[in-house]
Amino acid sequence: MLRSSVRLQSNNARCSRSVIVRAQQNGIGTSGNQRSGPTGLDVGGKRPTSPRAWETMSSSLRDAKLKALSPQEVIFAQERGAAVIDIRPTDLYTKGHVPGAKNVPFYQPISGWSAWQVARRLGYALLGALNGTEINPNFDAEIAAVLPDPTSPAVIYCSIGGTLPTEDDKNGVQSRGLIACYGLTQLGYNNLAIMKGGYGGWENSGR
Repeated sequence: MLRSSVRLQSNNARCSRSVIVRAQQNGIGTSGNQRSGPTGLDVGGKRPTSPRAWETMSSSLRDAKLKALSPQEVIFAQERGAAVIDIRPTDLYTKGHVPGAKNVPFYQPISGWSAWQVARRLGYALLGALNGTEINPNFDAEIAAVLPDPTSPAVIYCSIGGTLPTEDDKNGVQSRGLIACYGLTQLGYNNLAIMKGGYGGWENSGR
């Protein structure tokens, strides 16, 4: 039993290292200075919220066969062994989360005072927020630690869930959860799902 446990840990460590190496090879990286653009999330030189970037991301996620699961389906997936990962900031996770979900924040409170961070703080202040958020520079490495095998099933959720464009809804609804899923597919994760409605949908379902 001990030998099997050691072998499993060794396999997980190798998978985790392969995810990080793949991140570096793809230019995605495990720290902010290895990402592109001021937010670290630019896609093809375009800001992630731009129509062109969203078109690229949504097309890639469709190709990756990203699934969208209802809260009830998330429970079933969890019972079958899927990891559930809450990518919201830690303070929101602490206030409430899907039972058994692990918190790997995609964004975190702004912590520095670079010119970009000051401008971001001011932008949030104009919206009435005392402090805004910025990309978590360690997100890729933290995901690799929680989900070392990129073929393992995982459900990602943010606050709103988001939706991919369809024939009936040409634009869809972009979300941090979908942006995170796009980044994960670039790292080689190929068994992902997003929870419909995000944590808001979970609460609205009466859970």
